[in-house]
Amino acid sequence: MHPIKTIWMARAGAAREMNPNTPQMQTEIDGSVFAGFKRVLHRGTLIFALIITCLFAMIVYQHQRSEESVRSVAHTRQVIAYIDALRTYLLNLDTATRKYAESQNPAHLDHSLICRQSSCPNADQLIALVGANATQVARLEPLPALQSALETGYNALQQRAEAGSNGTFPEPELAGFDKSAIEQIHRILIEAGRDELNQLEMRETARIRDQNRSSALLGMAGLWTGLALLGLYRKTGRLIKVGIHAEQTIRQLSLHDPLTGLANRRFLHENEKHLIAAAKRSKKQMAVLVVDLDDFKAVNDTQGHAAGDEVLLTSAKRMGQLLRESDVIARFGGDEFVIVLGQVDDAKAAREVASRVVSSLSQPIPLAGGSTAQIGASVGIALCCADGETLDALLKKADAALYAAKREGKNTFREADSANA
Repeated sequence: MHPIKTIWMARAGAAREMNPNTPQMQTEIDGSVFAGFKRVLHRGTLIFALIITCLFAMIVYQHQRSEESVRSVAHTRQVIAYIDALRTYLLNLDTATRKYAESQNPAHLDHSLICRQSSCPNADQLIALVGANATQVARLEPLPALQSALETGYNALQQRAEAGSNGTFPEPELAGFDKSAIEQIHRILIEAGRDELNQLEMRETARIRDQNRSSALLGMAGLWTGLALLGLYRKTGRLIKVGIHAEQTIRQLSLHDPLTGLANRRFLHENEKHLIAAAKRSKKQMAVLVVDLDDFKAVNDTQGHAAGDEVLLTSAKRMGQLLRESDVIARFGGDEFVIVLGQVDDAKAAREVASRVVSSLSQPIPLAGGSTAQIGASVGIALCCADGETLDALLKKADAALYAAKREGKNTFREADSANA
């Protein structure tokens, strides 16, 4: 293992040991919380792009199928209507001819009674309209000749009626109106109409089936969307939870010293109002002790920075063992510590704590490899709190007392008032 990583892990372990309430920094949370959000966003984008693509493809497909079905149904209805019109036209021809044969009344041959359209239905046009339906084309193939025979006979009779001829009609003129020919025409058109109706029903059924299939596919797409949203919601919820925890961890780390795990300067300033207000509520005093390790530089210079870190960790641990849970100990950097005694009865109680700190830190500190380090501690004491007094003001007083203790030989403590005296 890399030596820097080893030192860092040792420091983190020691910090957690001294301050168990400090959250452990998560070095790996699914790789990274923000990377997790990025993955969720990427996954969500892909899922929704896929769903939108599928929906778009289904909509386009359904639109094409619907248009095709509508065109097919409309065409079939057009063919059926044309079959009915042609059948009516040919039936009118036969009826008009027979009535004229019975009554010799030219009015029965009036073309407007037979076909009211500018262009009368035509068997060839019907065959062209049927188009690619080979079965229908084969069925309708005799119709043009039969229609032509009917129209030829009708035209001949119409010419005789206009010329004023009377009597029976020659056989050639009535050949097209043979009963079997008329029955054949009706049979062909009825079968063709029945076939087109069957096709219309099949196409309507296929259109409804396609609509139902599209509705089912859309329902499945909606279900996939719902499941995707649920999965993304749950994943996002987990990431948010982890993110909140990571944020809390980062905040805790920003308020604590990375080496010792103790509170830092920022922690004290953020909790300044709370500490002073708690002392005032208890109607007791608050004491601020500034602790500076004596001869610490010599340890760093002679035994190395790793030994210096061990001294700092041990010193922090020893001071922490002397305090109550309501007291706060912070590292301000280097070998400077600050102790806040939240509720003390008087200056004597603060002096007792300072005395124990000096005594504890004067004891030899064992180091790795069997050697020891010998340091001491100078302590400055300031009591709180006058109205409007701030933590910075107390720290300045305690610093002044600390330097008084340094001037008087170190390894001792002094109060702010006596230092100023």
